[in-house]
Amino acid sequence: MSEKISSNPLAQSLIIFVVCAVGILAFFLLIILPSQETSAELDQDIDRLNARIEEQRILTPVFHSLLKRANKEGPSELPSPEKAKLTHGDMNAISTVFQDIAGRHNLKLEEITTDVRSLIQESGYLLMRLRLSGDFFNIRKFLIDMGSIPSLEHIEEINIRSTKISKEFRLKIWLAQE
Repeated sequence: MSEKISSNPLAQSLIIFVVCAVGILAFFLLIILPSQETSAELDQDIDRLNARIEEQRILTPVFHSLLKRANKEGPSELPSPEKAKLTHGDMNAISTVFQDIAGRHNLKLEEITTDVRSLIQESGYLLMRLRLSGDFFNIRKFLIDMGSIPSLEHIEEINIRSTKISKEFRLKIWLAQE
């Protein structure tokens, strides 16, 4: 039978054709298709990188303007009084000081809470919580004026919350006490 196939030139041509077709198909499946998939992935990576480059090109002027703003010197006339501790007499008047500062900056002092534990413990510090309401842009001036209080050690926390009418500000501050 093998003599019949090998002696028949048509059968030999058909076998050679099938072998070549299988070879070409294998070459296509093993080499060309994976290369096209890799090429498509690389094209997507290139598109993503080009988009990022364009985004950076657009954002560069914004970055430079923000950098210039950040490098500007702040106001040099911030209050920096000599540090002093609150006496027991001053503790009664400190709420009036906060009300005056709030009034000067069109803020309403809603509540002042003194932490009783910090009064009883002789830690040297008094914890107070303030709740104010008013315009957001006035709180900065209020905080700058608070810096003029000689017994102010630091502001630990500032919470800002929107209400229907205005903004509500909650401050947690520490004052030095005797």
